[in-house]
This record gives sequence, structure tokens and C-alpha cells, in this order.
Amino acid sequence: MPVLAKTKSEVLSEFRCAEILDAARKVFSRKNFEQTTVDDIAAAAHVAKGTLYLYYKSKREIYMEALRRDIVALSEETDRRIQACDTAAEKIRAFISTRVKFFEENRGFFRIYYSEFASYYVPLAPASKGLRELYVRQAKRLEAILQQAVEKGEIRGICPRSTALRLYDMTLGVIAERVLGWSKAPVEDDIEALFGLLWRGIDKEHEI
Repeated sequence: MPVLAKTKSEVLSEFRCAEILDAARKVFSRKNFEQTTVDDIAAAAHVAKGTLYLYYKSKREIYMEALRRDIVALSEETDRRIQACDTAAEKIRAFISTRVKFFEENRGFFRIYYSEFASYYVPLAPASKGLRELYVRQAKRLEAILQQAVEKGEIRGICPRSTALRLYDMTLGVIAERVLGWSKAPVEDDIEALFGLLWRGIDKEHEI
């Protein structure tokens, strides 16, 4: 089936939405959620407030869409990094490292998620259906890596699904600690500490 070309109106709408989200991201990174106003975002995006409301219903919707866009980009980058690896150990380290460093480089923006939407941090019940789907997709990606590693004899006979969820949640825990400023360690130290803990738990050489 041929792919229909986007209309001029659709292209313009996507461009305008991207401009608004880019501007909003910068404003949110400088201020907390409560202090940021729709007027601030409209001014940063160089559009009228009424124009902004043509695309988004509220400040919260703008923030959550900017968050979703970043998480999608992170998921795609994580997949690329994993695909470039050969062994299970390399893939798991790539998963942890890519995600932790991404959040580290964007602390201001993601601090809102962890501090002002704290109830959404529960990994199995994130803020929206779209984010839940991204969580499940990445968890299944990890599960497939672990399943293949078990079959190859790279790791011991663990349950791939439950281990993938624990690995994902522990990575989220390290990210939250760093975004909220609870960890002062160099980022590489936290990455290696988490990877070492996880790998010792599944490596055949450490099997009890």
C-alpha cells in the first residue's frame, strides 16, 4: 500500500507542535511545573497564547507530550545502542548506561516528573497510556535479551520476564536518585555499581 504524502497543513501542524514542545522544554527546565505558565511557553515559542491552545489544552498536556517525545527518543536510542552489542553483558550495560546518561543530561526537565508527578513514578502505572506502552515495550526488549542469553548459556536459568522488570525498575531507581540530587557519585560509578549488582545476580559464574 502506498504511503500517502502529508498535506501542507499536516506538515505545518507538526512543525508548530515541535516548536511549542522545544520551547516548553526549555522553560520547564528553568522553572518548576507550578511556576511555569502557558504565557511563558507561548512567549518562548513566539506564538500567541490562543495559537498554543489550538494544539494543546493545558500546561500539563504540553509537559506530558514533551515528556512522551523525549521518552520515545530515548527508547529508540536505547534500541540502537543495544543492537550494536554482541553479548548479554554488553547489551545490559548499554541499556543502563544509555538511559542513566540521557536523564543525567536533562535533569532540569525530568526533575518535574519525579518531584511534582511523584505518584506517576510507580513503574507499572506511569502517567499515561502512551508511557505505559513504552515501559512495557522496553521491558519486553530486556526480556528478549535475557531469554536469548539463557538459551545460549550466557547467564543462569533465571525467569527472563521478572528479571527484566527488576532490571528496569532498578535502573529507574538510579535515575530518580540522580535527577533528584540524592546521589553525588560520578555518573559512571553509579552505572557500573548497578550493572555489577545486576550481573552478579544472573551470571553463571556467581550461581549458587
